[in-house]
Amino acid sequence: MLSTAGSILLLVAAVAALIWLPRIGFLIPPVLAAVAIGAGLLGPRASLHALSPLLAPLGFVLAAVPLAVLLDELGFFEELARRISAGRHYLGACWVLAGLVTMLLNLDAAVVMLTPLYLRLAERRHVDALALCLQPLLLSCLASSALPISNLTNLIATPALGLSSVGFVVHLGLPTLAATGVGWLAYLRLPRLAGIAAATPAPPSRLSADRRALVLGGIIVAACVAGFLATSDLGGAPWEVAVGGDLVLIALTRRVPLRVVPWKSVGTVLGLGILAASIAHRLALAGLFGTSSLLGMLRDLGVASIGANLVNNLPALLVSLPHLPAHPSWSAWAVLLGANVAPLALPSGTLASLLWLETVHRLGVSFSEREYLGLAWKVALPSLIAAAAALLALRTMLPTP
Repeated sequence: MLSTAGSILLLVAAVAALIWLPRIGFLIPPVLAAVAIGAGLLGPRASLHALSPLLAPLGFVLAAVPLAVLLDELGFFEELARRISAGRHYLGACWVLAGLVTMLLNLDAAVVMLTPLYLRLAERRHVDALALCLQPLLLSCLASSALPISNLTNLIATPALGLSSVGFVVHLGLPTLAATGVGWLAYLRLPRLAGIAAATPAPPSRLSADRRALVLGGIIVAACVAGFLATSDLGGAPWEVAVGGDLVLIALTRRVPLRVVPWKSVGTVLGLGILAASIAHRLALAGLFGTSSLLGMLRDLGVASIGANLVNNLPALLVSLPHLPAHPSWSAWAVLLGANVAPLALPSGTLASLLWLETVHRLGVSFSEREYLGLAWKVALPSLIAAAAALLALRTMLPTP
């Protein structure tokens, strides 16, 4: 009992440090993971076993974030923003762009790359910066369930549960569309959005159109997405495709973006992984997961949603995985949907949200934590309800995975 309480206390302390100590908080999970190993809460061999499923997904994150930054160096996102800012329906176009980048490149890449871009776009349109910069954060959760590459949780669960790209599209494609669609309607009703859609159009760009950046970037993105889908189903590793894209872009831009490689996030994930593993085998969670009935799926989704908001979606998933069937199941899809869509209510819900908070504060966007809570949950709750309804509807129409 004491060892279980100690493991839980260390995990809670690690997540609290990420929220309240943004400058040094990333150091706390690895340090507390070392404490857990030293205290015998998890042996060295068990720690290595716990970390093994994280290595390939983290390799993808290390390569995917520079991929997005190099695309920006090429001018791809800047050209997209220039074209979007000139249109009347720029707000919806930004929403679609953030959703596509999240789905096709990864939620962390979307937050790191699009948040500064949307701030520049807000300045061009003379609109509220937070209202527009909120979009990458919201879509990092709402649009991150449709493909294995979209979210670190998906990459971890795919080999552990025998999932596939086709399975993600079939079972979580419709819930993702429901979440993003309802999320858009909820987003438009936020108080900070008053008048933003009808704001003064951006002045004509003084920069000449860069069609080369748009074409080359589009080709590289399409090739990478095709590679991601192929490797995830043919036994390859998505990080290899991302590294290939990085090398092509390095040759084109003659830049090596070492500074943007998210080493801090990777260290944080590894620390959280060990802390979650020290809890997983001690908690009697087997009875909470694994059923495919409608009520069982609701319970799975609810437990995953609450856990993701309380202790971050990554450790919540890692604690859940040992108790899920080691094959595709409706329970697995429900847990992933809850872990991906729900963690917007608190800023600790995902590593992407922590990256977003760090980014907007660095860019000088002014808002309070209370204001964050007042905005995010108003989008998260209706979106989660819509996604859950879509998943349950699919359960009645499709056979057991």
